[in-house]
Amino acid sequence: MTAGRARLRTVAEAGLTVVVGVAAVTALTAGSAGASPVTVAGTGRPGFGGDGGAARNARLDAPGGIAVDGAGDLFVADSGNCRVREVPSRTQVSFGMHLHRGRIVTVFGTSCSSASAVVPTAVAVDRRGDLFVVSAPENRVYELPVRSGRVFGRTVRAGEPAVVAGTGKPGDRGDGMRATAATLEHPEGIAVDGAGDVLISDTGGCRVRMVAGSNGVRFGRPVVGGDIYTVAGTGTCGSGGDGGPALEAELWDPGALAVDAAGDVFIADQGNRTVRVLASHTRTFDGVPVGAGDLGTVVGEGSYGPYLADGLSATSPVGEVNFPSGLAVASNGNLYVTDGYMQVIRMVPSVPTVLHGRLAEPGSLYTVAGARPSGSLSNSTTWVETRMLDPTGIALGPGGRLYYSDSAADVVRELPGVQSTPATVRSYQRRDEWKVRPLPAPALSTRSAAFVLGDAMVSS
Repeated sequence: MTAGRARLRTVAEAGLTVVVGVAAVTALTAGSAGASPVTVAGTGRPGFGGDGGAARNARLDAPGGIAVDGAGDLFVADSGNCRVREVPSRTQVSFGMHLHRGRIVTVFGTSCSSASAVVPTAVAVDRRGDLFVVSAPENRVYELPVRSGRVFGRTVRAGEPAVVAGTGKPGDRGDGMRATAATLEHPEGIAVDGAGDVLISDTGGCRVRMVAGSNGVRFGRPVVGGDIYTVAGTGTCGSGGDGGPALEAELWDPGALAVDAAGDVFIADQGNRTVRVLASHTRTFDGVPVGAGDLGTVVGEGSYGPYLADGLSATSPVGEVNFPSGLAVASNGNLYVTDGYMQVIRMVPSVPTVLHGRLAEPGSLYTVAGARPSGSLSNSTTWVETRMLDPTGIALGPGGRLYYSDSAADVVRELPGVQSTPATVRSYQRRDEWKVRPLPAPALSTRSAAFVLGDAMVSS
């Protein structure tokens, strides 16, 4: 593709014509071809079984959040079995246990029939290798140390769970106090940043809270290690305050969380059908300026609707994300979103990226895998890479390997063919300029909608 060459996409929908110019790129590297998904864990039959054996032969029950550590070990919140299970990438001693490559094992939790059972909702792993588990029904966050030592000012032993936050009772009290004395309300999401701070989606309280990993300054305020603080949300569920201070903005059922290398926190704002970012410092996210400590929308426009076409701006009037259930951020800043309602995984590139052999430009939405509505009324489905039932958790492993959990299919899969590759370019100029104008009355017919996708026009 040469500089100066541009393509247009025109979408007819709800009386609007949306015109997007696509960036010009030179010297683009070739992209990788797609490949079939690989089942990493689960047989597809719900239930429990298979510990100690090959992960592909094990049974899972409604797997939720997943995480991958720096060595490639996979952790699965096996919610229906009240356990967190690990698929080791190598033979090792971890959490006080001997683990074998590819053999699944329970590292946290026990039978759901036990009086001490905990239902894991989401998981995260820090740089040290410690596992963090959030449980919405128990209103608590736990840590499973990979080895003995001191964390959050107390001594812990390898493989023995310790409470990080929450008393077990629902509530929203305790800011500025020890996190173990604070109350949470149905927390669903968790992430750990590079400083060891634990970010928690206090979903029922419509806030995001943080357990400081050490003394210092976070988001412009002093913090004490081991204490808990609200970092986003007022406690009132809503959508107000976007673009302003995060503590004055409203969230609505925040769920999954992800943190990038700079410490920016991405929030799946489920009730608002958006993904928002809490900026650690002033910067622009794919064309969206956000000040330090502010909250800004980077994906979604806040209403339900079918996906019209790939390559449209992530925050445009047609940038729908109907139920953001999982988030992951690549080292290059590319953001991945699972949408359980739409049975799809989507990506917003931060840099020019090759996906499925084509250029994916920064700030636009693209289908990575799953369902893509097609047809003039978006009443047909085209499947990209694979079929999905309810993609929930998502994680990136070493080398950009993409994993996702399908809660309804009771499996965890890898998508080896959709690893996005940064494009090598000699020059890049973004030319996107949104122009929204009413269509004349005769053009409102829904008999045919035409999209220019790639270099070919497709009509249906």
